[in-house]
Amino acid sequence: MDKRQYDSDDKRTLRVLKMQQGDLDRLTEQTAGQQEALGEMGQRLDELKRRARALAESEGVEMPEEHHLPTPPKHERKKMTLDQVPDWHDLEERARQEGIDSHVSVEDLLSAEEVAQASAQVRRIYDEFAKRTGLTRRDVAFLGVAGSIQTARWAMIPKLLNKAGKSGKVLAALSPSAMAMLGTKPKGDKELAVIDEANKEFQSEAEGEVQEIHGGHKSWGEILQAKDQPPTRAFNNEAMNWIFGLVNAITGTKTDSNFKSVDETGKPVKTPAVLADAFSSIKEDPRRLAAAVYALYAQEKLAHGETVDMLKPFTEMMAPQMESELFQSQMQQLVSVNSLTLVGQQAAIPLVINMAVGLLHGFMYNPDVDGPRAFYDARTRKILLMSNLMASSGNVALTATTEAWMKLDLGGLLVTATRAMQDVSYLTALEDEFLRQHMNKALEKELQDIDSHFLNLPAVQQP
Repeated sequence: MDKRQYDSDDKRTLRVLKMQQGDLDRLTEQTAGQQEALGEMGQRLDELKRRARALAESEGVEMPEEHHLPTPPKHERKKMTLDQVPDWHDLEERARQEGIDSHVSVEDLLSAEEVAQASAQVRRIYDEFAKRTGLTRRDVAFLGVAGSIQTARWAMIPKLLNKAGKSGKVLAALSPSAMAMLGTKPKGDKELAVIDEANKEFQSEAEGEVQEIHGGHKSWGEILQAKDQPPTRAFNNEAMNWIFGLVNAITGTKTDSNFKSVDETGKPVKTPAVLADAFSSIKEDPRRLAAAVYALYAQEKLAHGETVDMLKPFTEMMAPQMESELFQSQMQQLVSVNSLTLVGQQAAIPLVINMAVGLLHGFMYNPDVDGPRAFYDARTRKILLMSNLMASSGNVALTATTEAWMKLDLGGLLVTATRAMQDVSYLTALEDEFLRQHMNKALEKELQDIDSHFLNLPAVQQP
């Protein structure tokens, strides 16, 4: 078995168990001695009978028929009351007085065969968890789509910076060291002033344009109405079509392949401002993002001659995804981001894309095929983690090779790092809980056997 660290409670428990193991060994030895003595007594009795029969035959005496007393009925096992159980502190004190080693391990209490059986059982449980949370063929195909979307997000950054006016040129001119400080607190006053200037100019440009896009944000119901329309394919890249399909659906704008955008009246607006407006709208009501995801999903189905039946109201249908721990944590991160700064907008893009990808994968959940929701959510997290890592590693490799620092997706790197910490922590906790549940099931029979030795046990309230 894998070596583990024992806390103080574990050590105290193992010490008492080691003492009781000694008690059981002595009792077993005593019982074996008694059984051996009974066996020898039985052999002597049989020998006396044989000799008696031989003597009777030699004297011509007929032996009387042997009669045995009836076997007494088996009595029920004597039970004990809880007050007959030794106090735990007394057991600990006795273990101390008997000099039981205070550094007992589980391996000291089990035989080699028992250790091997326990290890095999743990491996079976881990293998089952891996099977339940492993990506299916459909998930792998979805991962390919998610990866292309994540890659497209940073591929468009240079295009967006060119649309961001002077502030974009300032960002492109920053050194790698200054770029890295966009995510942390800069130490140099000069570099801080340059970054602040870029952010202020970007904010000024974006705020003015956002106010001109339209009079107010579209409701999720209005966004959902687009589900019956044919999909818009302004880009040759399907991933880019999906990204701006969401953004345009939420804002009521249109963006062409040159990253030029117009509002509902056809008036030109800056694309960074369109993105900022979409982020603001999602913060105001996350259902708008869910509605846009569903609308695009329905459009694609319609384009392939399929339809999507809404058996439940939209809000009820999307509730499991939007109420999940994953979506809520993503939403909190988005709310904490100031999307009208350069690094804020860079971080907001992958955040929203992750939320949309998670919603879409959640919408495809089928309990009859995919099993419990918790394991399906784990697969969703794996898809997000792997697609983010693939996109960010590609972005870093390209940027370092070409030294085109304006292509560095700093916001995406920060989001990827956060995803890695959160998703690995979630999967580890889920695996631990899965192991704990299976071990509890394995121990349930033993606990029932222990309970059978006691009288008048208190009733256990079911959770």
